Amino acid sequence: MDKNEYQNFLKRQKKGKQPSLVCVGCGRDISSSFEDHHIEGRNNSDWTEPLCKHCHYEITSEQNRLSPKARSKGASLQNKRAFSLISIGALLRRIGQHLINLGIEMVENV
Repeated sequence: MDKNEYQNFLKRQKKGKQPSLVCVGCGRDISSSFEDHHIEGRNNSDWTEPLCKHCHYEITSEQNRLSPKARSKGASLQNKRAFSLISIGALLRRIGQHLINLGIEMVENV
């Protein structure tokens, strides 16, 4: 989120307006274009979160490091758990970096 996006976000909050849809990974406004990401894969769960195309690509790339067989509906319990850890870890890494960047920007914009 750059300085202008942050200022606009603060203005909307002060006016009590409904916040726009934002990417869970990077915090950017994605009201017009987002992708529903299946956190634990389409075959394993209906749990989804909205992501921008960039974050969706990054996280899906991590998921795809496992073979299709290891992330399929018929995968072993151990492989399903491993896939879940990789998926959630990739999402948390994106969120963590976003939080760090946001904190730095908040200090710089004061």
